Amino acid sequence: MNKILFKNTGVYFLVNLFSQTSLFVLWIIIAKVFSPSQIGVYVLTIFIVDFFSIFALFGLHSAITRFYYSEEKNEAVFFNALAMIVVTNILSFAVLFFSTDIILWLLPETSEILGKDFLLFFALIVCSCLYSFGLSHYAALKKVFWYSVISVLQTISLFIFFILFLILHFGVLGILWALLISYAVPTIFFLIKEIKNLSANAFSFKIIKSLFNYAFPMMLYTVFGVVVMYAGRIFLNKYTNLSTLGLYSFFLLMILQVNALWATFNKAWTPEIFSELKNNREKALENVKLMAFLTSFVYLLFFAVFIIFKNIGLFNPFLKLIYLSNIYIFYLLLIGPLFTGIYTAAYPLYYYEKKTKIVLLISVALNIIDIFLAFFMVKYFNELGAALAFSISSALSTFAFLFAFQKTMKIPKEIIKFSVVLFLIMVFSSYVFLTTSSDILLFVIVVFSAILTYRYGQLYKKKYFLLSFLKNVKNKFVFSKN
Repeated sequence: MNKILFKNTGVYFLVNLFSQTSLFVLWIIIAKVFSPSQIGVYVLTIFIVDFFSIFALFGLHSAITRFYYSEEKNEAVFFNALAMIVVTNILSFAVLFFSTDIILWLLPETSEILGKDFLLFFALIVCSCLYSFGLSHYAALKKVFWYSVISVLQTISLFIFFILFLILHFGVLGILWALLISYAVPTIFFLIKEIKNLSANAFSFKIIKSLFNYAFPMMLYTVFGVVVMYAGRIFLNKYTNLSTLGLYSFFLLMILQVNALWATFNKAWTPEIFSELKNNREKALENVKLMAFLTSFVYLLFFAVFIIFKNIGLFNPFLKLIYLSNIYIFYLLLIGPLFTGIYTAAYPLYYYEKKTKIVLLISVALNIIDIFLAFFMVKYFNELGAALAFSISSALSTFAFLFAFQKTMKIPKEIIKFSVVLFLIMVFSSYVFLTTSSDILLFVIVVFSAILTYRYGQLYKKKYFLLSFLKNVKNKFVFSKN
């Protein structure tokens, strides 16, 4: 791993740590101020926003990351991608407008928001779409300074306006307004800064066609992913009540912060691996293997520390605050990000060859299985079933992509073997915990898994990797405004 990757990863980590910590604090406030049923309404509302945002963004945030490394002129890619986003947002507006009645029929709980503030919905979709595009643009070009600027702007804006609307008693609607403003502020900044790079002369049907062919499967892949992500919560709303939905959603949102951390690492990771795959494929594959084991090792240590802190009472005030009386649900949810981290490490390999259609086909098959799994698990086991379905789905997705691309991309077999062993251990640990409720035994299993990861991944031979990373995090980063 080169120093640039360490530096960029460190910057992304610090920026993400700031953002996720702030978001965590906000959710603590939300848990204290709002009832579980109000949180449930918010979750269903955000599901609609996320769903339509996917169509508006059209997978173009992934496309530019790939095509900035295959086209000679990045400015042309940027212009044509942004032009496509304008079109997709107009189409999204039309679809949302004419489908509002259907949405309200399917999810009547959202009527008090969607039925009254349609334009708020659409504005939130547009701004979140452009914000994601801006982040991907700077990440793809390795402009970590500007990435950090708009990310921090979003976080600070969200915190300030959330508190303001909370004081003004805007209720759940205030959260949405705070989100809108927090996306709008960095988006405006991004567009003003980059508008000078726009030129009508850069318009190219060839580039648009290439972007479309790559992005369309990615968009469908993301749509299915969001549906699966929310499937458990939608079924909970059907078979239980808004309060149960709100409580479970709060647990899950905390867990998803870890997935957000993996996604942040991926911002630094993907461009570097794309570059390495061009020049030194063996080195790239070795680094992928190393990152898969390292993320697993670090996460298992975090899992173990969480168990210790919980049992010595350090989390007691927090647990009471967010009503985590059913802590076993939280434990089961913790398994999911472990496999997501492995998937994220291998993520660049799946897309380097532009085989997004294969990714889509695998995803569709997986998502159908995941939806049926969530349906039956929630129907018979309620929130416990939703937690199990989430973690099992995360593991299945990792296995499917690793096996599917093992031959074509030569994914290191050590990652696949390790993932299978780790899954079996996690299944056993879940059974042990659910039947005995023994934190001590669970701690022993998790520590054993961490030791296995350390040895099997030969991380003890790669100490320079972690030490160098920590050194770069510790040092003062000097940003280059290029």
